[in-house]
Amino acid sequence: MIKLGSLVKSSNNALGIGKVVDMTHGDILVEYFCSPGQRLQKSLPLNSLSQVKLQHQTRCYIKLKNQDKWIIGRIFAWDEDIEKYQIDLPDKKTVIITEQEIYVRCNLAIKDPIETLAIKGHETPYLHDRRLALRKCLVKQRAVSRGMTGLISANINLYPHQVEVVRRVLEDVTQRYLLADEGGLGKTIEAGVILRQYLLDEPKKGAVVLVPGNLLPQWRNELEKKFYISNFPKRVVVLAFDDVHKINPKANIGLLIIDEARQIAAMANSQETAVRQRFETYKHLAHRSERLLLLSGSPVLSHEQDFLVMLHLLEPKTYKLDNLADFHAQTQSLQLLGRVILSLRKDTNPSNIKSNLEQLQNLLPEDKYLLNLIEACQNCLQTNSSEQDTIIQAICTHISDTYRLHRRVLCNRRTGVKDVIFNRQIIPKEEYDLDERSFDIHELIEKWRTVAPKQEDYRRIFLLLFLAAGTWLGILEQVIAARLSGIRHPELIKEFGNDDVNILAQTPKFTGEEEILASLRQIIAQPSEDGDRIELLKIILLYRLSEILGLQSFRSNINQLSERIKQRIQRPIPGDSWPKIVIFTGFKQSCLEIARCLSMTFGAASVATHQSEQSLAQVEKNLNQFQSNPNCFILVCDSSGEQGHNFQFIDWMINFDIPWAPNQLEQRIGRIDRIGRSTDVNFTVLVGADLEDSLHSAWYHLLKDGLIIFNQSIASFQFYISRKLPELETTLFQSGASGLLQATATIQQEISQEEIKLSEENALDEINPQEHGSTYFQELDDYDSQHLEIKRAMEGWITQALHFKSVYSPELQDVNSYQATKQTLISVDEFKTHFANSNIDQFGTYNRRVANQNSGVKLLRIGEALVDSLLKYVEWDDRGQAFAIWRQDASWDTPKGKEWFGFQCNYLVQGNLKGAEKILADSQLDSFQYNIWKRRVDALFPPVIKTIFIDARSEVLCDVQDELLLNILQRPYSKDKNSKGAQDYNLAKERLEIIDNFVAANNWQNICYQVRDTSKQLLTERLDFIELCGHYAQVAEQKLAQRVEQLRLRLKRETGNNTLAEELKIETALSAAILNGIRQPEIQLDSVGFIVVSGHPLSGNFSSSF
Repeated sequence: MIKLGSLVKSSNNALGIGKVVDMTHGDILVEYFCSPGQRLQKSLPLNSLSQVKLQHQTRCYIKLKNQDKWIIGRIFAWDEDIEKYQIDLPDKKTVIITEQEIYVRCNLAIKDPIETLAIKGHETPYLHDRRLALRKCLVKQRAVSRGMTGLISANINLYPHQVEVVRRVLEDVTQRYLLADEGGLGKTIEAGVILRQYLLDEPKKGAVVLVPGNLLPQWRNELEKKFYISNFPKRVVVLAFDDVHKINPKANIGLLIIDEARQIAAMANSQETAVRQRFETYKHLAHRSERLLLLSGSPVLSHEQDFLVMLHLLEPKTYKLDNLADFHAQTQSLQLLGRVILSLRKDTNPSNIKSNLEQLQNLLPEDKYLLNLIEACQNCLQTNSSEQDTIIQAICTHISDTYRLHRRVLCNRRTGVKDVIFNRQIIPKEEYDLDERSFDIHELIEKWRTVAPKQEDYRRIFLLLFLAAGTWLGILEQVIAARLSGIRHPELIKEFGNDDVNILAQTPKFTGEEEILASLRQIIAQPSEDGDRIELLKIILLYRLSEILGLQSFRSNINQLSERIKQRIQRPIPGDSWPKIVIFTGFKQSCLEIARCLSMTFGAASVATHQSEQSLAQVEKNLNQFQSNPNCFILVCDSSGEQGHNFQFIDWMINFDIPWAPNQLEQRIGRIDRIGRSTDVNFTVLVGADLEDSLHSAWYHLLKDGLIIFNQSIASFQFYISRKLPELETTLFQSGASGLLQATATIQQEISQEEIKLSEENALDEINPQEHGSTYFQELDDYDSQHLEIKRAMEGWITQALHFKSVYSPELQDVNSYQATKQTLISVDEFKTHFANSNIDQFGTYNRRVANQNSGVKLLRIGEALVDSLLKYVEWDDRGQAFAIWRQDASWDTPKGKEWFGFQCNYLVQGNLKGAEKILADSQLDSFQYNIWKRRVDALFPPVIKTIFIDARSEVLCDVQDELLLNILQRPYSKDKNSKGAQDYNLAKERLEIIDNFVAANNWQNICYQVRDTSKQLLTERLDFIELCGHYAQVAEQKLAQRVEQLRLRLKRETGNNTLAEELKIETALSAAILNGIRQPEIQLDSVGFIVVSGHPLSGNFSSSF
């Protein structure tokens, strides 16, 4: 029954445990105890209250009879017979008291730790040191990550270009972006980080990810392994494009991510009505979503129509779909500006720099910020100042951020991020056919080419003959059969498409063609003595495995070698391991035939397939089998495996045939040429017949020496290649191998010119890592690598202070979880309140490298559930917030009675957001915007813990500056009795009266509050603090003013854009408030202690160990 003094909880609030203090009126008056000096009263209806039974280990406050001081104890048990609690007190003492005499802290944090010290409710310095180490660690993580907790807690490698993209998006109040990095640079990673941060910032909202069907398993796998999406149940839906109809068109989508967005953009202008209608569905969802990420690895600027559609999805009012002509004019005008910027970045000639600066003055005469930079740069040119390069970078950054076609298009190119990805230096191993039939096949195909009419349909037929002759010859036989019979083979349609097979079957035969094709068919039907291309592939694999297994002596007999290797696969010996091998072919039937033959040779369990006709579930199963099962070491893929997958873990890639579309080969290479590849991958190409005028060899060398595809990514050149490919098809048909080889030099020159053109087009949109954030990334990377320090700080509180048990993984080093035991110093109720959703029992690591290498192991950083739970708990928990200590140090040579005494005050210093909060509230903006501005402020003023020591020996309090004394005061707490001349004593419990020898008991509280106020004032007057705030304010003023100016200039170009006008208005007001909050930062006392320094040990009645 609830009565006066009962401990209760209310269903009307989340304040936790309170005490009934008045029942005389209709409602019940409940007092919530935050600290002895901080309480809150609430009038609550009786039916909302339920009585609380305190659990074992619940911390409680009591005042013993005849004692005017608070004592902190822990609940041991409730005695039903006498209806009292047994309380464990310090020094193994026990007291039995009633519920009415007990106070338990509610869920509100203590506002001021000085209250605890003022009532002498402090505890051991042991707890303080560990709490302070944890607080510093967590604040440092927040500082180096700029508040991007979704970034630092993601299981990814950290790369500067990806971090910069994420930072730009997460510090923007309008998160509608096109991420247009070149392939392999990690757009999926960038999107995953942004998604994770969104889920952390908006705990009640959801997200939708739409991807091409073949990429669905890859996305789901990446989101789980790297971003722990399962920790956000039912909040993220990942769907294939074809399943877009499953989304309720009226749904409020918080974040929509669309991968391969150019495929969606192309639907807008399709000739098919049904496809255009599907685009309308995507458009509707994009425009309804609060936040939008479009991902496109294509060079978006090179295809203006699709680019305009994607910008329309981002910002429909500004970019109209029927305004392509104006859009084209706009892109052309910006290309000149891009050319100037590109020249400024690359040309160091003073005369050319001067000329470029003059061009900018003429092009942008109203940009005052730019004109000031130009004037400063011109002065540097005259004086040869070292500031010149810095100012040029500032000019390029300002123009890029202000005048790009759309400020929310972010693009990284491989040329700009060479330091974080392997330079593509693939040296292909060329293998030529053993098949003795190759010469005759080549001669007959060449004869067909020379006598065929030089018309378009025959050109197309020849291309089919060329491609079919370069793979498994069963496909060439089908091409010949279709040509001779006029019958359209269903399997052939799957390989080449309906249009090409129609041309093949229906185009009239020219004179003599049937004889050529009949002879060709007859040759193919003959068995090969030396083996066909699949036999060559088998021999290549057997030879490589014989080297690994030491079976080279069996090479003279392939059948015997094959049998020996198969036996080792079935019955491996210790130390055996198999290389991971991916085999690509452009043909579905070739894929099946290769898999069939290799399964016979190595066993079915050794071979997995990735086929276009498999279900998504089957593909996912096969990929998992290949990656995780060491005995499944061969993956055979048709063209469906060329996109989206990350195969950087493999050892060997084999190209069974060479695709006609260079982008297909680029896609294959792109599976391994990605961030995350730690070793070189062997690369083999089956070139074809070893003949001087081989068509396939000529095509291979054009790719190798003309496009230089094995030494550079050609992803940016795909539109050039699309235009060039019909010309090369004509060359192949009319001039054969010699024509392709002659075209190689021309293509080299055209590629160089295309690179210059692309650089000019992308100069404004491309992110230059040297101009953005290299310093802050280095700080992030350096601190993140200090995983041992992070672990010490975390476990100092989790295991040493709270007594959670570490449970180590039996299989993985540096991996553990935590478990509450009977010795854990928190109650069951506290655990449920603060750690219920912390995933504390899941394995984690502090070492990013270990997490990267072991999927399913969480990375313990802020943003991860356990670390965030611990952060909130330590902010609430009063343990370690106050202490008192007697410190003996032999170097402090003073007589007894002349000890030094004073205080240690630890302050959390951060940008003051109160002004910004008011503006956001007045503008009726939600909490999501507050999180964004908080990240911006963390970037401008990184939070830090500052410590100041106060000398309290005289009436005038002052800060300690003596180096010897500071060294003593900063020493970690130690209770090592064997340490001579250095010993610490906890001034708590029975030693509390020692404090009265230094500060009179009746003046103690007054001194404590005086120290709090004076220390804060002294901290703000310290020269290092003034310089710190001044530096941050100067940088912030420049950056905030630049951002406002950029918005102003954009609004001038986009007259009538009300959204932009409102953004400028809010940005201007918030910038002023933030600048003021940096000049006068928030200074919050985090913990405090009283210290006595003596050259002598603590003696007398108080010398016993605690």
